[in-house]
Amino acid sequence: MKRSEIFKTLMPERTKQVALAWSILRESQSAEDAYQDMLTKVLENENGFEGPRHLRDWAWKVLRNRCYELVRKQKYQVKLLDESILDLVDTELEGRDTQDFPQRVDALRRCIEGLSEKSRDTIKLRYFEGLRGNQVAERMGRKPDAVYKALQRIYATLSECIQKRMTGLDPGDSTP
Repeated sequence: MKRSEIFKTLMPERTKQVALAWSILRESQSAEDAYQDMLTKVLENENGFEGPRHLRDWAWKVLRNRCYELVRKQKYQVKLLDESILDLVDTELEGRDTQDFPQRVDALRRCIEGLSEKSRDTIKLRYFEGLRGNQVAERMGRKPDAVYKALQRIYATLSECIQKRMTGLDPGDSTP
């Protein structure tokens, strides 16, 4: 594809792409940098696209992967929260009722027991053995994306199950 075709295809999506980058990175300048990195990568591969749809799909994947790469790099940098944010967190934590903590722990335990064996194994590797998602995938012989999606489903299932148990809607059933 010619550069003019590339820009004609990608420019209408610029706002959405920068918004995606911002939603992952939570920083305007980093989102803009990720977008620029994506454009550079696209232009380096300008002759490899089969058409506008292929270009768009590829550009979105490159942008998302670049954002994840930046997140991984930032993971090891110390970031301090603004004092006003810390005050909000303190207020929220002080307002929480901790009396139901033992019941929540019991609900979590019972809900985990209600998961499939594969889901329990995933949780065990991730949280009890402290493995990262890609390490869990390797151990289980699965793709990392499959593990991340499974974890998202497990979180949703556990959240719903715990909520039901805490409100007494489903006291006898350990699965949601």
